[in-house]
Amino acid sequence: MKKIVTIVLSSLLSLSLLAGCSNTNNQDEVKKEVVVKVGAPDGLPAITIAKLAQENPEIKEGYKVEYTLEATSDALSTDVMKEGLDIAIVPSNMAAIAFNKTSNYQIAGTIGRGSFYLVSSDESVTGIDSSLVGKEVGNIGKGLTPDITIQALLKEEGVDSSNINFNYSNEASDLVSLLATGKLSTGIVPEPALSGLLTKNENLKVIESVNDTWKDVFNTEDGYPQSTLIVKSSFAKENSDFVDEFINSLEENINYINSNPEESGKFAEEFGVNIKSPILKKAIERTNLKYISIEDSKTDYDNYFNTLSSFNPKVLG
Repeated sequence: MKKIVTIVLSSLLSLSLLAGCSNTNNQDEVKKEVVVKVGAPDGLPAITIAKLAQENPEIKEGYKVEYTLEATSDALSTDVMKEGLDIAIVPSNMAAIAFNKTSNYQIAGTIGRGSFYLVSSDESVTGIDSSLVGKEVGNIGKGLTPDITIQALLKEEGVDSSNINFNYSNEASDLVSLLATGKLSTGIVPEPALSGLLTKNENLKVIESVNDTWKDVFNTEDGYPQSTLIVKSSFAKENSDFVDEFINSLEENINYINSNPEESGKFAEEFGVNIKSPILKKAIERTNLKYISIEDSKTDYDNYFNTLSSFNPKVLG
C-alpha cells in the first residue's frame, strides 16, 4: 500500500513541474476571454478568496474569474469530480481523491495548516496524551481526517485510543452545542467555530493546538496541511501564466486577512461565508492561514497522506 501511495503522490504533488514545462499560447493568436471557475467550501477556505470574489480584480488580461461558494465540502466535491472547477480550495484529502477519481487535478500548495484545538473545562486534561484516558472527548468526523489526525497523534504518544470515550458529531456546530451547554467538558474544535464557542462557555480553556502537537510529534516545521489549493492539470498546461498570477493574488489576499481580520470578516460576510466579522477577528490568530507552495510542502503532504492511508485508505479515494 505504501508503495502505491508513494507513486500516486509523486504524480499528485507535481503541479509546479507541469506548469513550469507548459507552453503558453502564441501571443499573436487572437483568443476569446477565458472564463476561470474558482470554488471553495464555506469556512476558512472561502475566507481566503472572499476579498478577491468581492473586488474581483483583473488577475491577467484576457481572463474573467467566476468565484463559487459552496455550503459544504461535499457540495464542492461534486463540482470537482465533474471537473467543473479550474481552481479549488479543498480539504487536503479531497485533493488526493480528486486526483484518484479524475487524474486531472494536482496540488499547487496549501492555504491553511491545522486549525483544530483541544479545549476543556477539566483541569486534569493537559494535552493530546494519556490525560485523555478514561475521559469523554468530543470530535467530528468518525473515521475521517479530523479523527485520524488525533488517532495518529495518540498512537505516536503511546496512548491506546480505545481507552478514550470519543463522542463524535457530524458537524462542528453540533459539537459546539454540546460543549457550550456543558454536556461535554472536552473536545477537539476547529476555528472559527472555536472562537464562537469560547464566548458561550467561559469555563472552557484552549489546552493545545493540534497543529503544534503534530509539529512536535512528527518533527515538521509547519504541521499538517488542512486546506489545499488544487488546479485542473489541463487548465494549468494551457494557462500557466494565469495560474502563477492567481496564486500570487491569493497569497497577497491571505496576508491581508492576517493583517486585517476585521475588514476581512466584512468581505467574508458579503461573500456569504457563515461567520460574523467579530468572530473572525478573534479567530484569525488561530486559523493558521498561510500559503505554502507545493515545492516547500511536498514532504508534509507525503507524510500526512501516508498517515491517513495507514488508518483508512478510503479517505484518499
